[in-house]
Amino acid sequence: MIPDGTFAPRDLDVYDNGDSWSAPDGIAMVVEVTSSRPGPGREAKRYGYARAGIPLYLLVERDEVRVMLFSQPDGKDYARTDQVPFGKGLALTEPFGFELDNATFA
Repeated sequence: MIPDGTFAPRDLDVYDNGDSWSAPDGIAMVVEVTSSRPGPGREAKRYGYARAGIPLYLLVERDEVRVMLFSQPDGKDYARTDQVPFGKGLALTEPFGFELDNATFA
């Protein structure tokens, strides 16, 4: 899986190897924005990122006009899901520790 966005410490240099994939070690968050045909990819990606142990998965649901933050991966899925409609802030947990302003997503 190749996410739409990846957040990791700069010194980790996750894209240094030039391959189209990288180990998930140190990745803080991945971001996906649903396409015009999101279908089963929603669940497959969520489960894949959880199995990889990626702490945060942010999903921007264009059709459903909401932003979802999955956290606390347990090796199979994420134990916690927070969601807000477009236009309402979403608290990002550590290592970010700020509220994501998604007012312009609408």
